[in-house]
Amino acid sequence: METSPPEAEKYDATLFAVQSNGDLSTLALTRNGKSYNLSVTSTIRECGSNPSWLNIDSKQRLLYCLDRGQSNATEGSLNSFSIDSEGALSKIDSVDAPFSGVAAEYFDIGGGKRGYVTASYNKSAIAAFSFPSTGSLEPQAQILYPTSNTTGPIPSRQNGSYSHHVILDPTRKYILIPDLGADLIRVFTYHHETVAPLTELPPLRTEAGAGPRHGVFWKAPGRGKEGNCYLLFNGELSQKVYSYRISYTPSGLVWEKVFEATALGELGETLEPNTAPTSEIAVSPDQRFVIVSSRQHSFNLSPLYQKEPSDSLSTFRIQDDGTFSLVQIAPSGGYLPRQFSLNKKGDRLAVGHQGNSTVVVWDRDVRSGRIGEKVGETKVRGPVVFVGWDE
Repeated sequence: METSPPEAEKYDATLFAVQSNGDLSTLALTRNGKSYNLSVTSTIRECGSNPSWLNIDSKQRLLYCLDRGQSNATEGSLNSFSIDSEGALSKIDSVDAPFSGVAAEYFDIGGGKRGYVTASYNKSAIAAFSFPSTGSLEPQAQILYPTSNTTGPIPSRQNGSYSHHVILDPTRKYILIPDLGADLIRVFTYHHETVAPLTELPPLRTEAGAGPRHGVFWKAPGRGKEGNCYLLFNGELSQKVYSYRISYTPSGLVWEKVFEATALGELGETLEPNTAPTSEIAVSPDQRFVIVSSRQHSFNLSPLYQKEPSDSLSTFRIQDDGTFSLVQIAPSGGYLPRQFSLNKKGDRLAVGHQGNSTVVVWDRDVRSGRIGEKVGETKVRGPVVFVGWDE
């Protein structure tokens, strides 16, 4: 009896992974029958010496790569690339950026112009850029250096201001910057034609010792942009995930705490602050789940240091009132999962590991929210600090 030839290897997805050794890699997730393979298809070294964050504009076929600079540097850089049909990258432009940039966000402001705001950690800084949406760049239009005059409950991490993320609110009127050192979520408005100047408004204050790192907005079902809006964020130092209800007022934003949960469930209750720091937070595309990564096995301050071969990804179901219920604590697949990304369907999750220089892709059940089998894994040359999907 004749048998059908095996199904040809089928291209499935392209990802980009940036590494703090200077590598910026394109990865292909391919399928052959029911088997998957994750591999590096190309690598360039044109995003400075210490790249830290990617912004991927798949529609315009552009990628922005933020370089934080080496520890002895005085500044970093912002770099733009074009993406071809196979995911290969070609350098377009580069401009100086503040030292120690760790996160950024872009947004279109009309007239073919694009805003770009960065957050820098070690020498806390916030920078505003405006440039064409074609990939060319222009120098920063403004840079702010936030300060903190108090020392937080964890002096080794909270002896000053440490900006760590950039969040655009659903109305696109406000930019939020979590400040891990000051236990603040700083709030800014921006000029809607030029981006700069950023104008700081009264901040949102977290509980002492939270160490807010990353955040994401979530809206209760059936509500408008300003109705029943919540900010979900992870406290890197408290090792918790928080839910705050946001209200819009003529003078800015105010918030009310709704819920908190330890990222690692009952285990997390036994761990001292800053021993199992959280890193990334994301809401699933269907807005039903929030996922947080923890690093309980890869910090030498932890009593669990290297007790298991993997850190964790915790999934919580979001209730309509903004509270959470724990669904699952799953392995991330390696050490130091600094950042992870969901694809648009929400059925795949890619994790970048700093500790063992791997990218791991997991299957995810959209209905239950549970992370399932490992789809693919590849080892790259440097510590992975960001991985994202080209979709």
